[in-house]
Amino acid sequence: MSGEEIRIGVYVCHCGTNIAGTVDVEEVVRYASTLPNVVIARNYVFMCSEPGQQLIKEDIKKYNLNRVVVAACSPSLHELTFRNAVKEAGLNPYLFEMANIREHCSWAHPDRRKATEKAKDLIRMVVAKARELEPLEEIKIDVTKKALVIGGGVAGLRAALDLARSGFTVYLVEKRPTLGGHTARIPFIRYLGVRGDELISSIVKELVSMPNIKIYTNADVVSMEGGVGSFRVRIRVRPKYVDSKCNLCGECVKVCPVEVSNEYEYGVGTRKAIYLPYQTAYPQIYVIDPEVCTRCGECVKVCPTKAIDLDEKERYEDIEVGTVILATGYDPYEPEKGELGYGLSKKVITLFQLERLLDERGPTKGVLRIGDTEPRVIVFISCVGSMGTSPKAGSYCSRMCCSTMLSAALKIRDQLPGSYIYVIHKDIRTYGYDEELYWKALERDIRFVRYEELPEVKVSGDKIEVVVKDITIGEYISVPADLVVLVNGMAQGKYLREVLNVVRVSCGDEGFVKEAHVKLRPVDAASEGIYLAGSVTGPKSVIESIIHGSAAAARAATVLSKDHVFAEPIIAKVDEDLCSGCLVCVGMCPYNAISTKETDGRRIAFVNPVLCMGCGTCAAACPSGAMQQQGFKDKQVFAQIRAFAR
Repeated sequence: MSGEEIRIGVYVCHCGTNIAGTVDVEEVVRYASTLPNVVIARNYVFMCSEPGQQLIKEDIKKYNLNRVVVAACSPSLHELTFRNAVKEAGLNPYLFEMANIREHCSWAHPDRRKATEKAKDLIRMVVAKARELEPLEEIKIDVTKKALVIGGGVAGLRAALDLARSGFTVYLVEKRPTLGGHTARIPFIRYLGVRGDELISSIVKELVSMPNIKIYTNADVVSMEGGVGSFRVRIRVRPKYVDSKCNLCGECVKVCPVEVSNEYEYGVGTRKAIYLPYQTAYPQIYVIDPEVCTRCGECVKVCPTKAIDLDEKERYEDIEVGTVILATGYDPYEPEKGELGYGLSKKVITLFQLERLLDERGPTKGVLRIGDTEPRVIVFISCVGSMGTSPKAGSYCSRMCCSTMLSAALKIRDQLPGSYIYVIHKDIRTYGYDEELYWKALERDIRFVRYEELPEVKVSGDKIEVVVKDITIGEYISVPADLVVLVNGMAQGKYLREVLNVVRVSCGDEGFVKEAHVKLRPVDAASEGIYLAGSVTGPKSVIESIIHGSAAAARAATVLSKDHVFAEPIIAKVDEDLCSGCLVCVGMCPYNAISTKETDGRRIAFVNPVLCMGCGTCAAACPSGAMQQQGFKDKQVFAQIRAFAR
């Protein structure tokens, strides 16, 4: 576009009162109209709305605009919206630039005058960059019609099932030795009317019967390259040391000398070094825990089918997929030792542990006993690990805790009708269809005490005392307890960080994975081609996780159903005339997107446009300026800096 007259349109959004309540939008528009090359400047109450977008489209044609600037909210929310609007009007979408005057201005500065002046600065800088923008062409990528689902909980299983039913090849990778996640250990799902393990078994039964799905358990994703339409993934499959010849006779368990805490029962009871996670687990074979196995060989000696191989090695498989669904779930919040008496007495347990004790298929066959006695006074303490109740706790509500707590309390009332049950709570939030539980609890004489500050749990030998200030009466009360149940909520999965280092998507403030847009793209990660399912994005019920899994599968199918997709051209590009061949960029690239090639007898850098994710690391490291980031070239960034310094 060399020699072409630059004609810029500037559009300032009110965002209701989000921006206009702090920034003088009219004054900002008048200022924008005075900037070089700006031929039209307007404001509108919601620029992202259909009328707002239509205004831009009409002006592009009416004023022959060849650059568009929108000053509104974060580009992460609506940059794509405006790019599409510009494209529909016949303009290259990469001749659009956005200024964030909401999060970076009106929301950050209470002073109206200063906020208005900052908005002017931001727009002046973006207009300066817009003058230097160049049209870019999106990269065409052939789509591999296969999908990877990371995580074998209920959301991942549902996503995999939906995609497999649609005819796509699906690879399902689960880190643990069995599928089902936490759902498989829920005694009863009220709004579905089934046990958790029964729900999982029904999904798995259909999954394993389908020829277009391959399931990896005891496995993890160790590397991932490429982007939407063409991801190259390496999977590590760790040994289970027991193969499919296992007939579940249990002889190996009888002779195993090692006994450890059973994580599948949340620490209630023990298991051996060789074990079956639970009765209906898939695959239906025993597995050996290499962390605790002593390699004594006793299990090998007694195995009648010769299914055990203690020398089995891990293996790797490389696959290519078009989309990735991240469904790694959550883990229960784990109280620290001493937190509300946890770890100081066997009479202080978590809600997840209580559920296993009350389950007819659990370690105690549903009989609630602490030691050898039935507890007479049971105290529930809610919001442990949620609602900002401690420095370590998240500020979010885990949504399922109150309903699960009340269901458990009612079950205890049925089993121990003479017991005294107290619910010490910050708030009762019977999320979804479970409000009737609260009224039933009141009718069954379960006593509710509301706190503002977390109660204190005093442990002295075999005695426990719970002290709390009841804010309703404004007095401290003391309850001697036989059992204290800490109602712990959901926290991000313990392996999530490992996965994110490979998949490279970002987390929000609470540690869960952040959606591209919570309303408009709730199952999309910020990286194209990666979708999110279930509680990886935050606490969800089982039914919500199932719906979320189906939604993620539907979004993935929109890519897999195409023969090719177009990726963003905001990537690195080499000026071959300037490249000195130092190859600093090769070692700096975190995506292995840069290699070398021979040109005129010189070895220079080469960027693979499919692998490049546009992080800009190479451009920042390049000593000669040969490596430039499309959309963020030196001349564009320096133009912004000069405009700010003006």
